[in-house]
Amino acid sequence: MNLWLSVKIASLISAAAILIILAIKRTEFGGFFEKGGLSGLFLFAVFIPINDGLAIFGMVAAIIFFIAYKIAGRDKSITKTGFNAPLLIYAAIVLSSFIWTYSFKDSLNEGGEIAYFTLFFFAAAGFLNSKKRIDFIVYAFTFSISAAIIYGFFQGFFINALHSPNRLTGPIGNWTGFPVQVSYGLVVIIAYYILDFKKESKKLTGILKKIPGKALAVFFGFILFAGFLDIVFAKARSAWFGILAAVFLLMYLKSKKLFFTVLILILVLNIGFFSISKTFKSRIFSMFNPKIYKLELKNHGDIESHIALIESAWAVFKRYPLTGVGAGAFSKYFDEHKEVRFPWYYNPKTGKKLYDLYDDWPENGYMQTLAETGIFGFIALMWLFFLALKMPYKLFRDSGDKFKRKAAAMTMGVSIVFYGSFAGVSNMSNDELSNLWLFFLAVFAAVNALPDSGKIRSNNRRQ
Repeated sequence: MNLWLSVKIASLISAAAILIILAIKRTEFGGFFEKGGLSGLFLFAVFIPINDGLAIFGMVAAIIFFIAYKIAGRDKSITKTGFNAPLLIYAAIVLSSFIWTYSFKDSLNEGGEIAYFTLFFFAAAGFLNSKKRIDFIVYAFTFSISAAIIYGFFQGFFINALHSPNRLTGPIGNWTGFPVQVSYGLVVIIAYYILDFKKESKKLTGILKKIPGKALAVFFGFILFAGFLDIVFAKARSAWFGILAAVFLLMYLKSKKLFFTVLILILVLNIGFFSISKTFKSRIFSMFNPKIYKLELKNHGDIESHIALIESAWAVFKRYPLTGVGAGAFSKYFDEHKEVRFPWYYNPKTGKKLYDLYDDWPENGYMQTLAETGIFGFIALMWLFFLALKMPYKLFRDSGDKFKRKAAAMTMGVSIVFYGSFAGVSNMSNDELSNLWLFFLAVFAAVNALPDSGKIRSNNRRQ
């Protein structure tokens, strides 16, 4: 088992055991447990774009305090979010795959991640039960992602990412995860702070009242520009297409005129980036013509290996269509059978047929889900993906509450970004991407459970 995951599990079990005993004996500690859980959520929101380890610590804290809080309150119910059925079914299939998995060790690693991501989702949805708390946690993430974007902006120039094969990694040191996190941040800023989704004069609320409107506009304008440039510096194709689609959606929800204006602006922006950065241009257009990728020096045949791995995952799914090979087990199965069952790909740099062993997972979350959990796991996950767009759209369409509408628009935007990353760099055990998406999904579930006045709703929440 992965050492870090072992530490997380051991910490979770031991701390939970202590708090559970305390919760059983001292029910009056419910308020303390609630504050502890909220502190964990705050740590996660602040550190997820900066330091994964501290963000995970916040996650674990939120989970164990949530369990203790429920026990202290003698509450056996599961928070109703509207996403319960597909999420719990998917998690159950993942855990069930331990029985037939091709690699128990790998399934324990990946399945364990998905299990505590699910627990974290319910903890966040349960604790964020007021507009004040939701605003505060979104403000915390906005501050953190803004700092990370600025860091990435200067890092990009320092490593000459615009004109060389060097790729931006951001403070988390990851050139695949960081640009997707930046995309999440851009969606949050546009939906939560900039666009007014109700036909009325803009009135800033909360701590934003203290910030002059013009200064705030200039600051967010710079963050948006720097964020788009960060994605270019990282040369992240899935993040680039994901953020473009999300921005188009947000602008369309605001107004059709604004949509067409932004469409023209982004086309001009793309032309500008393509003109000044050959490496960014080569990565984008290599998706349509793989040989273009040779423009980027000292790199492997990227697109060919992506295609080969996707075809390999499809071959695994066809062999195990109902069960898959077990959560997280594709890599081991692929390594042991790649020379026998899977298609070769052509490497244009060497002129030979060989596998590019720089990676051994499908490079595609959809195909990985099919290969590892079979058709039923895939259906459950796609059901969750569908609801993550349907429910926010329904709330946006039906609600007259400005706060709810902007939260709904934000959720649709981050979901589109995640679905794009899922086709390239993410999977459901990804700490930095999948868990952050589930966090925003929990925020939406909490918003959806509020009455239009923004006050706490009674315990009879809608499913």
